[in-house]
This record gives sequence, structure tokens and C-alpha cells, in this order.
Amino acid sequence: MNAMAGSLVLVALLASGAAAQRADFEARREAARSELRGALEGYVEWCQASDLFNERRKACELLLELDPLHAAALKTLGYTRDKGGAWQPPAKPKAFRDFDKEALAEAPARWRAATDGYVQAMIGLLGAGELSAEQREQAAGEALRFDADNARLHALLGDVASDKGWVLPETLRAKEQREVLRGYVKQALEGAAAVAVPAALSERERKIPLRFEAVAAPGLRVVGTASKEELQLTAQAVLALESFLQAVFASQHELPLDTTVFLLSDPAQRAPFVAHHPGIPPGNRAAYEKLEGGGVQGTNDFAFWTGDMQRRIDGSVRLVLGYWLSGAFQIDVRQGWVYEGFGLFLTRALVRTRMTWLADPATVGDPNADVVLRQKLLDPATNWMDESLRLLQEKRQPPLGELFKKNALQLTTEDVLTSYTLATYLLEAHPEIVPKLLSRLGTGYSASAAFQEGLGMDLATFERHLARWLKERN
Repeated sequence: MNAMAGSLVLVALLASGAAAQRADFEARREAARSELRGALEGYVEWCQASDLFNERRKACELLLELDPLHAAALKTLGYTRDKGGAWQPPAKPKAFRDFDKEALAEAPARWRAATDGYVQAMIGLLGAGELSAEQREQAAGEALRFDADNARLHALLGDVASDKGWVLPETLRAKEQREVLRGYVKQALEGAAAVAVPAALSERERKIPLRFEAVAAPGLRVVGTASKEELQLTAQAVLALESFLQAVFASQHELPLDTTVFLLSDPAQRAPFVAHHPGIPPGNRAAYEKLEGGGVQGTNDFAFWTGDMQRRIDGSVRLVLGYWLSGAFQIDVRQGWVYEGFGLFLTRALVRTRMTWLADPATVGDPNADVVLRQKLLDPATNWMDESLRLLQEKRQPPLGELFKKNALQLTTEDVLTSYTLATYLLEAHPEIVPKLLSRLGTGYSASAAFQEGLGMDLATFERHLARWLKERN
């Protein structure tokens, strides 16, 4: 048998095995449902004898889910047959009441008894360990519907107990990791405080016809027309950024020793800066006209000239952060979701803002809807995780397989929000896999493959998993 024929046989065997597994699952579930129908019919008879007509309604509605043509349940709920024999719902739903208070107090135990066999059957399916991810979710969902606090069931699902009930392990891990990240930020900022001191201008800085002042620290200069306070705060933020990133990614990568950040207090100062910076050739100057700031190619210089002090600090940190990611992991704008998602998350963690988006999402997709969402996300009061959960619940989230293919300039605002959410999940829930994941992405490894290998879930399963995590996180 040649290799191609062998591969075809293997594919056929796998497909046959998957089909058999699906058929076995459906058969076992249908058998359990048949038993559940019988148990519910017994519960209905008890409700009828006990004058618990609203409880009887609940059971009949479930019977119709299991068997849409269950005649006794249809009649109880007021359905009638038309001339053609088809069942028609009542014009006005019937009202039901429970009359026997003693029997009503007994009803929960009887309901559990009626449904417990089905719960145990679903737990048995889960415990066998032969289900696909989709089948596991189906079996678990049906069991949880009747016994939401079943400890054995949650143990099989890998859930853990918390003060808010059963949750994903990542939910507790993320809560702990947020404290770790806050500790990294505090340590980094304290270590960078008061390190930068006033410094004389260098020869190349004096050649730029702007009234510059400068502060310097080991390996860093911050130069500009901005206030001394802004120069000092920016120097502290950039120095802290390096320490923070090293802690987050367990990396020893450092910024170049001649890193320089230029801060211009007036956007009009961009033109003389660009015209006289020795690293910007005349032919490249026009490219800076549409930018809020940027790095000077071929140098370790960065400049930002847009907005107020907070905006410029945010932008400077974001630019330097991108440069660090490039040096440490070869991550750049080609890996759009990583560049924007991690960039925004880490900038906010350090300086509490996320104002600089290197992509321009408002130019793609539906421009009007995109601008509305972008403005909402730029509002400091907006909770991005709430918005991301809403996106998932409304099924408006971008398909991850497509998102992973885009560079930063192709991202929509919904893409940016999803990228931020993915970075948040990875850094909070699975920080141990992030360095390897980014290293693989930086060397051209398939994003979908790297993501699935790192988390052990296919993308469709992960999207459902992420929705639950977001709900629990909030």
C-alpha cells in the first residue's frame, strides 16, 4: 500500500470512528431521555393528584421538549387539533396554580427524583471519557440544567468551587494573577522613581530647532518641549515598562542603551522635528504627516506629538512596548491581534490608559458602527470586558481563524476588542504559555495551530469557553 492510499484509509477509518461515536452518543442519550419521559409522566400524575397544576405545567413543557407530539402534555397545556389533525397552541396561554402547600413543599424532592436518573446517565457519559468536545458540552449542559450544584459533575468538568459557586479554574487563576500583575507594576514604578535626572542636550538634539530640555537615566533619554514634569513621568514610565515586561514574560530582554523618547507639546512642532532629525531622510518625511507619533527607522528614537500629557505618555509607552516585543519575540504589526491586544493590555496595566491604537479600525468594515464602538471604547469609564462579553453573547465576535490572519492595519474595532480580550485571557489565565506562544508566532508559526496547541482546545470550543470565563470574570 502506498503512502497516499494509506492516508486515505486512515482518514476513512477516523471518519468512520467519529460517526460511530456520534451514533453511540445519540443512542445512549435517547435511551436516557426515554427514561426521563417516563419519570416525568409519573411526576405529572402526582402533580395532578396533589392539585399542583403549575408544577404539572413545568413538567409538561419539558415533556414537549423531549417529545413535541406528546399528546397528554399538549392537551394539558391547552393545545387543540385543527381539521387537518395538526396541534395548534391556545390563543391565550392557560393559567395554572398550585393549591396544596404541603405537596408543593414536597415537589422539589420529587422533581429531583424524577430527573436524577437522567443526570446520572449524563454523568456516566462524561465519565466514560469517549466524547468529543461538543458532546461533552451537550451532556454537561443537560445535566447541569437539572442539578446545577452536582459536585461529581463539576469535578468531571474540571470546575472548582469558589465563593460565587462552581467556576472555571482559569477564573480563580486570573483573579490571583491580576494581583501578581499589579505587584509587578508597583515594583517596576517604584524602581523607576526619581532615577531620571536633568541632562544637557546632545549635539544632534541641539541641531533640531526646538526649545528642548532633557532628562536622562541609564540607557534612556527623554527630550522635548513638554514640561519637566512630563519628561520625568515619561522617563519613569519607560524605565518601569522594561522592568514590567521582563517580569511578565520572564525575559531578560532589554531596550537598547541609547533609547531616546522625544515629546513635542504642540503638533505643529512635528514638521521641524522631522525635517531636522538626522535619522529621517527627506524622502521619508511625508510619511510622518499622518501619524500621531512613531519610531525613527534605523534608530532607537521614538517621538510623540499628539494630545495632552496623558496622551503623550500613553503613546510613548505604547511605541516603546511594541519595540520591546519586536526585539524579544519578533512580534510586529504583521501579527495584528498580538500587537494590538498585548500592547493595549500592557499599556493600560502600567499607565492605566489605552489611548493609542496603532491600527486605524475606523477605516474598515462598517465605518459608522466602527466609529461608534471605537468612541465607546475610548471612554475611560467603559469596561472593555463587559463589551467583549456582549460581543460574544450577540454573536458579533470576529471568527478567530480570520482574526489571526490580519495585520494591525486590517483590524476593525471589534477585532481590536477581541484581541485585547485574548491577551487578557492569556496573561491572566495562562501566563505560563505566553512566552512560548509569542516566540512561535514571531517565527511564522501558524497562529491557529499555536493557539490550539497551547490551550488544548479547538477554536470553536475555546470561543464558548471564553464566553463562560468572561461571564465569571465579571
